[in-house]
Amino acid sequence: MTMTNQESLWDKIVKHFYRISGNFDEYKRQEVNRIGNNAFMISWPILLIAPVVACFWAESSPENALLGLILTNFFYFTLVVLPYIAWASRQAGLATHEISYQDRHAAYRHIFWVSVGQALYFFILESLMIALIDTVFDGTNF
Repeated sequence: MTMTNQESLWDKIVKHFYRISGNFDEYKRQEVNRIGNNAFMISWPILLIAPVVACFWAESSPENALLGLILTNFFYFTLVVLPYIAWASRQAGLATHEISYQDRHAAYRHIFWVSVGQALYFFILESLMIALIDTVFDGTNF
């Protein structure tokens, strides 16, 4: 890390991923490292077991084995690892944003528009996933 006041690209990515505002001080850096290490330890069994199962499964059906491996990893990380990261960063106080009483209306508007954006994102992603699943399992087209 450089000794200037500018943040590195990696620090910006980490701050965005963990939703850290303000300075990325030593406490926040240690908590991010702890949470990241725990998330890796949570994901370690699936990273070892899933490819081995997929290799044996690929003997009979390679396409289904690949699809099963992709979906297993996707759902495991979406339903187990990412919620743990969100919960742990909230418990550590990494995602707290302090606002003044005068700025609360702007914060409410920001939360509203972020919620609308996330709802649209979910709707589009869900529609694409349903179309993809229908295409894969039913053989239909979009």
